[in-house]
Amino acid sequence: MKNWILLLTGSLLIGWTLAATAQVQPPRRKQRMLVNTAAKKEKTFTVDIGESLKDIAKRATQHSQNSKVDVVFVVDGGWRMGSVIAELEKHLVEMLGVIEQKTMDYRFALVGFQAVQGEPRVSLHQWQSDYLGVENALREIRVKSGNNVESGYGLDALMKGLNEFEFRTDIATQLIVVSNSRMRTSWPEAKAKSKVAEQLIALCHQNNVHLNFIGISEKVQAELTDETGGKWYPVDATQRPMSGQRIRSGDTIADKALLRIDGLFKRIAENLVESRPGKVDVVFVFDYSRSMERKVAAACDGIDRMVSVFNAAGIDYRFGLIRFWAGIGGGESTVVITKPSLEPQQVKSLFRLPKMGDEHLLDAIMEGVPKLRTPAERELVLVIVTDETTSQRTDKGYTAGKAIAVCRGARARVYVIGGVSSMSSKTLGDNFQRQVAQLTKGIHYIMPGATIADPRR
Repeated sequence: MKNWILLLTGSLLIGWTLAATAQVQPPRRKQRMLVNTAAKKEKTFTVDIGESLKDIAKRATQHSQNSKVDVVFVVDGGWRMGSVIAELEKHLVEMLGVIEQKTMDYRFALVGFQAVQGEPRVSLHQWQSDYLGVENALREIRVKSGNNVESGYGLDALMKGLNEFEFRTDIATQLIVVSNSRMRTSWPEAKAKSKVAEQLIALCHQNNVHLNFIGISEKVQAELTDETGGKWYPVDATQRPMSGQRIRSGDTIADKALLRIDGLFKRIAENLVESRPGKVDVVFVFDYSRSMERKVAAACDGIDRMVSVFNAAGIDYRFGLIRFWAGIGGGESTVVITKPSLEPQQVKSLFRLPKMGDEHLLDAIMEGVPKLRTPAERELVLVIVTDETTSQRTDKGYTAGKAIAVCRGARARVYVIGGVSSMSSKTLGDNFQRQVAQLTKGIHYIMPGATIADPRR
């Protein structure tokens, strides 16, 4: 009996010890592997196709002075697109509501693309003034998208639409590509995708078309929207916002526009539009010396891109030009003023055939700007374009301070695409060019391929 009691007591003590030990044990390692909430938030992305459509409609009508809106849908009919197309059908009426608040003259068209058993198919639905036609076409695409229907060649479909639709010349058409697959082309040649994209951009510029994507995070989609003044939207929550203007070089993320002269013209136009100006006289102060010869073509492309931005925003603008050059070795300056209003083609013609010799920017400002006599009801914007820094001349008494005073006296906002003072300089651009932009609320850029200044000048 005594032995049985001892055994029972020992068993109870062991049980209590084990129970106590279990109570103080730390949680298992598996239980401590919690989800990183920060990482989860990073992956979360709000996607609303209806809001994307309304945003496109708002941009289309925001600056529509002639109360006209044209919209073309380019829709992927692959079998994985069923739910996306259903969302398009559902929200079309909301997009129409935004348009009808601003205009009564609107048209819709549609391009459908898919691949059936590997064979590409593209269908065109011509312009209609009733959105129900597009809605019915979308329903037809969705019904026919069986398991044997894959995503087609989106770039080829875009090419067909841009070549075969007739676009109205007095408005900017909004083209909306909707796909959850990569853009492809059937062209067999090397770098076909890039070559097709270049042609698409040229066609968009020619027809005043803005490309928008409700798509995936793909380089060509970002570039097409950026180069044509459109916008990219995610088709689902797995996508990440993209911009063709942002590039990575090592550990540095830079603005691609800063690497191209025509991109700088576009950046200037976009910045000007953001300030919501009234009537604007844009006068280029253009370096007409021989060093600019290889940069003229890019500057002419920049004029086209600037015009596209202005037209899309409905800006009332006029172009003027001040060209300047001088004899070699500090010879006498020549300053030629052409007051607004110049057509874009005239500006590009005057950019060409630069002269032999030097250049004196301060002479152009001091002698050219006062002669513009910009009307009080128009805002004066000067765009200095030179690959050289500002030469220091004392024979005429022109100084950087006096030139800045002339610009401010003319109520001018000054943008600069300018030269490089020294590769060892922390600021690179010369003092006058930086200061005149800063003090007149413009922006200063370094011209790609600018000449490094001779320190003896």
